[in-house]
Amino acid sequence: MKRKRVIIILGISILLMVVVLLISQRERVFYRIPFLAPEENVKLVRLYFASPDADYLRIEARRILREERITDEAKALVEELIKGPRGNLDPTIPPETQLRELYIVPEEKCVYLDFNQAFQTNHPGGSAGELLTIYSLVNTLIDNLEEIERVQILVEGATIETLAGHIDTTKSFPRNSTIVEY
Repeated sequence: MKRKRVIIILGISILLMVVVLLISQRERVFYRIPFLAPEENVKLVRLYFASPDADYLRIEARRILREERITDEAKALVEELIKGPRGNLDPTIPPETQLRELYIVPEEKCVYLDFNQAFQTNHPGGSAGELLTIYSLVNTLIDNLEEIERVQILVEGATIETLAGHIDTTKSFPRNSTIVEY
């Protein structure tokens, strides 16, 4: 009887030590990861990057700071795409790319993205590459911002005929789910 009691007390003590250890580790991890700020300041978003075989777009979930203005949130989304994926996906935008300006025309439900020349000059090319780049931007913005239904791409403040010779970029783009692999 005494032996059972000792085993039970020992078991409970070990269990309590494990619980205390887990709680203290969780708090340490929370403070080390800056994007796990209080949830009211954070928004979980879906970014679209190229699959390793460059045939489709795949979603990478990420947390960004919630912004008061939709234009600031849209800029944050584009900047995250320019930074590239964190996982095993491939980037769709040349890393030298800079977003010069972004503006939204509410009546058109369209966001205009104005990139520097590096966006076009450093693009690797190919029709598949162009599609992945365009719809990485389009699907990311439309999926995360309910006010947006179309995306227009500009370079150095002007409409371009094509990004790399294959896709007509003189008009705005709606969302395209056929290029996404879930």
